[in-house]
Amino acid sequence: MMAKRAMVVDDSPYIQKELSKILEKHGCEVVATAANGLEGVKKYKEFRPDFVTLDLVMPQMGGIQTLVLLKKIDPDATVIMVSSMSGKDKIVECAKAGAKHYILKPFEEEKVLEVLNKVVFAAG
Repeated sequence: MMAKRAMVVDDSPYIQKELSKILEKHGCEVVATAANGLEGVKKYKEFRPDFVTLDLVMPQMGGIQTLVLLKKIDPDATVIMVSSMSGKDKIVECAKAGAKHYILKPFEEEKVLEVLNKVVFAAG
């Protein structure tokens, strides 16, 4: 089975690193990271990852706007939101825009793995 290719979009280098570490530990290949939505959209076109983890609050272009653009580029894009904002309205807004799941920060490796199993690995 080929490794799932991931892109991590987050304005925090620490989160990028931590999330990449967890993903790689569980058999994913992180093909790109981006510090904001604009960069994320550009790199998505270039790398076409199997899935994206996307921060909600970033400079230049936030997560929802980025999510909408990614879905325009690729209606089948698999996007998992990662955010410290736990408001139900935010989570619903993300789901409506096409996010497959939502991981709250600070995240535990187990939680990330659980979401990966549901969203990424289950898809085959």
